[in-house]
Amino acid sequence: MTARNAVVFGAGAVGRGFVGPLFSAAGWHVTFVDVLPELVDRLNADGGYHQVVVDNAGHRLHRIAPVTARYATDADTVTTALVAADFAATAVGAANMPLLAPAFAAGLRERHRAGRGPLDVLLCENLPGAPAIMREALDEAYGGDTAALAGLVATSIGRMIPSGIWDSGDPTAVAVEPYAMLPYDAAALLTPEPDVAGLEPIRGGFEAYAVRKLYVHNMGHCMLAWLAQEAGLTHIADAAARLGLRHLVQGAMIESATAVAEAHGLPGGALLDHVNDLLHRFQNQALKDTAARVGQDPVRKMQPDDRLLGAHRLCRRAGVAPLHISLAIALGARRLERDAGWSPSEVDAHLEAGLFRGEPDDDRWRRLLTDQRALLREGLDVDAQLARMGAEYAQAEVV
Repeated sequence: MTARNAVVFGAGAVGRGFVGPLFSAAGWHVTFVDVLPELVDRLNADGGYHQVVVDNAGHRLHRIAPVTARYATDADTVTTALVAADFAATAVGAANMPLLAPAFAAGLRERHRAGRGPLDVLLCENLPGAPAIMREALDEAYGGDTAALAGLVATSIGRMIPSGIWDSGDPTAVAVEPYAMLPYDAAALLTPEPDVAGLEPIRGGFEAYAVRKLYVHNMGHCMLAWLAQEAGLTHIADAAARLGLRHLVQGAMIESATAVAEAHGLPGGALLDHVNDLLHRFQNQALKDTAARVGQDPVRKMQPDDRLLGAHRLCRRAGVAPLHISLAIALGARRLERDAGWSPSEVDAHLEAGLFRGEPDDDRWRRLLTDQRALLREGLDVDAQLARMGAEYAQAEVV
């Protein structure tokens, strides 16, 4: 039986560490498309690479093969690969995803000429609304409607894959955590669901998974990173092991999970189990994940619809008090001043526009955030922050 072919754009952490291994384990041949010679040439020379699954109990080495690689700049070979593909995926980073549209457009034209059917593409990017963004770019590059030619499939990337933690001398080796489930929007497929273990088809209501990932996983991970930086810690696992810091993050994640359950009709118990699982995974020392990596790019993460401000507004709409999430935003305000160089007045204006929309309880949440930011200027004091949130909760109960 001829092996099926998967083309993965991006041979980075997510491509080699997550998407490629899923297809390879199911017996597919994987072709990576990338621009880095040290990856493309080495993958072709070796015909495979090593994936290292790491946790606090040790590590397990797996060889991912057979694979080939193509230079993204070699349009003809990329087009040939797409014509032969039975499935495709992107794992290039949110900013780069639309740049792939010309390559996909050329591949779709040749597939049509060759009598090949539509091509489904997993969009493995941490980008809300990725299918719509990619569709617009693809239609423009193709010069027409591609809805019947390519299924653009949203995914929820939950696996943690810090780069550069496995010092083996092999640039293609990649270390990953054990978790390896990739939920995807099965309703967007144009072809039958692939029989690939680890690919989890969501047959309706996929938006809830995307919201859960952004407002629970991403929000909690980011908050933990910023708490670690305030506490002078380098690694995420060290912060997660500190009871006080973990308690703060757990509170924020529970607030957000409760709001997600209310907004999307999901079972609350399952979401709370998900929170506890994430907090356990954050304590994986072997990943050597750094607060600097997880907490980088505060400008993007503090946008109105991203993981922090968006979670705050969702909680308020769902009737959930965002006490701990407000602290996460206060930490983000610190990062905007320190890392992005924003002035205090610029931060104030950004928070005002992103959080407060003329609701009756705006003043209450504005006061809490102001107090939390003032406390942080004196240094991170977990007890003081908990006391301020406790006072807010007690006041709400009296009212």
